[in-house]
Amino acid sequence: MTGVVGVPANHPRRLRAARIPVVAVALLASSALLLSACSNAGSSLAEEACVHVDASIHLYTEAEHAKSTSAARAKVYRATNELSQALPLAARANSADPAFNPLMTTLQEIGRTSESNLIPALRAQCEAAQNPTSASPVPAGPTSGTQPAGTSTSG
Repeated sequence: MTGVVGVPANHPRRLRAARIPVVAVALLASSALLLSACSNAGSSLAEEACVHVDASIHLYTEAEHAKSTSAARAKVYRATNELSQALPLAARANSADPAFNPLMTTLQEIGRTSESNLIPALRAQCEAAQNPTSASPVPAGPTSGTQPAGTSTSG
């Protein structure tokens, strides 16, 4: 067996062993990057859905102040179309991050109830999606069984 003078016979084996930690670190870094991209995908999809929601609310408000019935109907139709475009985006946002389920669920109510009934919830959900400050995109209010901090039931 001939070898290079001054190089141990097991040199290739040591090089392979030295690569293992480097490969492991690279895999961990890439998987962390991939996971962070997935979590941002939910937010960006929700924000994209909210662009349609905002357009819809604007059109619906214009419809409420339209001078003719036909103009009002046309704007309501366009507003509903905007919400229809928002729904698949919200569904994909929910798939990426279940915190966006309330937005998707509210958008699914179009056709079952008037948009005017959904506007407050849609505004709150889109505000939360565009300014995430908590784990939930919908700010939680007190339930019937809870009291806000600093209030008392005795009077």
